[in-house]
Amino acid sequence: MKFFKVLLILILSINFVHGSYIQYSGISYISQNKDIKSIFPNSIKLESSLRGLVYEHLNKNKSLNPELQLGVSETFRDGSYSIIVALDNESISSIYLNRIGSDDKCQRTFSLSTQTIVFNTKEQQIVSIKPNAARRLHFDDPRDGSCDYRNKKLELLRFAEMFYGVEIQKKDYESFLSKNEDEIIEMIKNESVDSDLYIGTKSVLTNVINEILSADLNALSNTNFFVGVDDVVLSEFVSDQMSGKKDISENYYFTDPLFGDFQHQSYKVWVGQEFSKWFSDTFNYPLIPYVKGKALGNDIPLKFADSDEILNLRLPSLDFGFVIKIKGFKKVKLDESKLREAYAWAAFSSIEFHNVGIKKLTEIDLKNVLTAEVNKGDGVDDWDNFNTSFNRIMKDYISNIGVYDKKWLSKSSKMPAKDFKKHVNLIKKNIRLDDD
Repeated sequence: MKFFKVLLILILSINFVHGSYIQYSGISYISQNKDIKSIFPNSIKLESSLRGLVYEHLNKNKSLNPELQLGVSETFRDGSYSIIVALDNESISSIYLNRIGSDDKCQRTFSLSTQTIVFNTKEQQIVSIKPNAARRLHFDDPRDGSCDYRNKKLELLRFAEMFYGVEIQKKDYESFLSKNEDEIIEMIKNESVDSDLYIGTKSVLTNVINEILSADLNALSNTNFFVGVDDVVLSEFVSDQMSGKKDISENYYFTDPLFGDFQHQSYKVWVGQEFSKWFSDTFNYPLIPYVKGKALGNDIPLKFADSDEILNLRLPSLDFGFVIKIKGFKKVKLDESKLREAYAWAAFSSIEFHNVGIKKLTEIDLKNVLTAEVNKGDGVDDWDNFNTSFNRIMKDYISNIGVYDKKWLSKSSKMPAKDFKKHVNLIKKNIRLDDD
């Protein structure tokens, strides 16, 4: 192992002398809190296995990105640019669902999100951030009429499934849960590697690995123009709605499980991530997302699990930015029969585009209505529908910046078509977004 490390350092030194490169610097965590073990308990247990698998895959596919150099996290200052996979969220939320004619269930939502960050090592200046988020739903039986119980080994198994792209049937749980934690991780990893599931559609790692292998040093080193999500704004009314102080229950997806408080910052980060993701997917155009740390200044604190050092990276100053304003949510019963009920979940927002620090250039009010039928008397996850409805606002808005659909505009906004075209052209011109 010592020989390997010495050889690796020599290789990196030779590359540093002869030219610039992007160094892969492993996995880290975005957190203001030094105690990352309490914030990412499962990811930390999985980290060693994940780190090894990602390294092995990058090494095998090195030819796809000759500018990429592989090293260990302690050497992140050695390259001209460094790329880090930063985990910024690991969470579990639960809701009790009543079901007429069948057993009640605990719906548990497992969520993970990462940021793939490229930064200039000399200046510690971020030049690119690409967000990646995923979630999975699981339905468990309540205990004593409650969903408050926890099974930490089962939670580790489910987060491992997400990272490795594996789906384990409930009937097979016991064969895993009878093992210790290290054995569970190894079993799931082996199943994933044997079928290449870790680079499949259901793995959190897939987008991360693709982003690393597609990192373009020439484009990154010439980056001096930044566009992003400058802010996410929640009105007092919306904050009350999400806290359960109005006519709908709290948004439990973003509620602290210990204290029951709505987590404004986590919700804002999710909105910024989703907007940036849709924009990148539609136009292959990177946006700087709204990220944790912005509210405390222009730094992102990165923590490596195997080091006490905290690396504070500077966010770039935006030239142009989007401000996403969440205005409210409304649930309406549309119809009912003896057995069924039809509901609509509406989300309302506006999206502003401005020259950061100078002036607002344009703004549009938007709404989306999601409709569905449910069994009469069954519990309904309102916030899953509200979150989906709001996310659809962002996705459809970005899609229509690319290809305008007059039916969408008439349903989603009061803005006249000619004004919407001016709105789109103003954005495209200022951010240098080509039409072709």
